[in-house]
Amino acid sequence: MLTLAALGAPLVFAILAACLLTLFIVRPGTPLELVPQLFVSGIDNFPLLAIAFFFLAGELMNVSGVTDRILRFANAVIGHVRGGLCQVGVVTSMVFAGISGSAVADAAAVGSVLIPAMKRAGYPPAFSASLIQTASVMGPIIPPSIPMIIYAVIAEVSVGRMFLAGIVPGLLIAGGLAGMSYWISHKRNFPRGERASAREILRATRDAALAIASPVIILGGILGGVFTATEAGAIAALYVLLLGTLVYRTLPPRLIWQSLVTAARGTATVLVILGASSIFAWIVADQKIGQQTVKLVFEISREPWVVLLLINIVFFIAGLFLDPLAALIILAPIFLPLASAIGLDLVHFGLIVVFNLMIGLCTPPVGYLIYLTARIADAPATAVVRESLPFLGVLGAVL
Repeated sequence: MLTLAALGAPLVFAILAACLLTLFIVRPGTPLELVPQLFVSGIDNFPLLAIAFFFLAGELMNVSGVTDRILRFANAVIGHVRGGLCQVGVVTSMVFAGISGSAVADAAAVGSVLIPAMKRAGYPPAFSASLIQTASVMGPIIPPSIPMIIYAVIAEVSVGRMFLAGIVPGLLIAGGLAGMSYWISHKRNFPRGERASAREILRATRDAALAIASPVIILGGILGGVFTATEAGAIAALYVLLLGTLVYRTLPPRLIWQSLVTAARGTATVLVILGASSIFAWIVADQKIGQQTVKLVFEISREPWVVLLLINIVFFIAGLFLDPLAALIILAPIFLPLASAIGLDLVHFGLIVVFNLMIGLCTPPVGYLIYLTARIADAPATAVVRESLPFLGVLGAVL
């Protein structure tokens, strides 16, 4: 599978080819009808509907100008401190994370607006890109979260509990990045914006209030038991749609259609990989690979902290070279028995795994967020990686 992926084969075909070959070798005579049955059963799952809805909510936010209003609000409140635009980037990413559930969507939406503004204000392009890419890691940690939905389906745990588990770590990430950017801003003497008047703060708050209410509605509804995480996705998409069409009037039919197509493509990309990986997971269970992994690791140590450290190292290395969702789908079934064997809560384990793999989005050689933000900033990718090191240290400390 890894060889085919390295040769450039689409991941879904690399997984399917590897699984078929494995079945022919270890289970000769297995009816091939099993393959499409497992594929379909892997995606025939109600909670997975939330992926499509949160993709759509993020796209609608991006094209309707909601992100701009959140940025103006954050700038009015904290833009006057030293390196104020850094704090604006962290706060905006945190708010946007409460709607989209995707790190890439977060980086594209916030970065396309804020990175050019930071460059105009005198911030180094590579530094601007490094801040936005690491802040975007909050996207899948602060609920809602597309990777957490996928993990919850694989591990058979509550999506709502997974979402709840991400709130405090997400706030820790935001606080750590804000503190580090404040320290760097003073050290490098970055500019500070003009202090907004009370009237300007009030106007920015009024303009952004309905946009900021979106994550509050999502979290409040899930916490209060008003609706499930899947229903929250539908409500979020509908809320942003109504906001853009009836309130802000910035969503013409052309942009709605564009958002639907983009969200459909994103959802399909995730689901076909998930369908193929359900065959992979069946082989892992059938061949007792999870139990063999437990036995192998326990030969090294039975100390929970040592086992957890080894798991983190494996997922970190996988995140360097694999797409995070692919690594999650492939490796989670293998290591879930090990997490259970050391008495680790599977919700806690899921949060650790998702966060670990999301850091891989900010590290070479794959690091999608590096290249995305470097392109927006028109800066060399190597310079973005170098500027990211202090922020990656913060993410590592939180992990």
